[in-house]
Amino acid sequence: MQNPEGLLGIHVNMPGTVPPDVLRHLRNFDPAPAKLSDSERSAYEQLRHFYRDGFGYAAMMNQSPQTIGYALADSPVAMAAYYYDKFSEWTDSGGEPEEVLSYDEMLNAISLYWLTSTGTSSSRSYWEGAQAGGGPFNAFDIPTLPVAVSVFPAEIYRAPRSWAERAFGNLVYWNEVDKGGHFAAWEQPELFSSELRAAFESQR
Repeated sequence: MQNPEGLLGIHVNMPGTVPPDVLRHLRNFDPAPAKLSDSERSAYEQLRHFYRDGFGYAAMMNQSPQTIGYALADSPVAMAAYYYDKFSEWTDSGGEPEEVLSYDEMLNAISLYWLTSTGTSSSRSYWEGAQAGGGPFNAFDIPTLPVAVSVFPAEIYRAPRSWAERAFGNLVYWNEVDKGGHFAAWEQPELFSSELRAAFESQR
């Protein structure tokens, strides 16, 4: 049920918009299809890089979350290294997460997983998604519910508006901001908050 009572709309900053035919090419590491626009081609290349060069962590969690879970639950060094790798790759920092996040902020986030011993259970969410046949970038048809999208430049991929318009029948807000990455609310809390306010202003 996509429109439960009381839900007026949603806001996302890593929307699932990739059409099934494009996703098939991506998962085969094919060159970008010739029919893609410039913005679609850019998104395609970002995702091809992710699936070719950055998907190892997800492949482990998709297939054997319990196995990687032993390391994440046994060694604080393993956990810190595992998450720091993602901070480096997915922040708007040029590979230097210390430029946007302090050591204390990163250690606080890592400590939440360590002290609660939830490295394994968080990995299982990937396995459960894989069992359901879904993926974080797959186009998800939302025909009537108001959808608002903020695109951050250092996200895993910058969703093109053309794909979003195909997936979301009621796209009420679209904005591409100039800084921030996958952890947008953490990296740029003021900017993220302003995006939320702007996104839902029309729904008041």
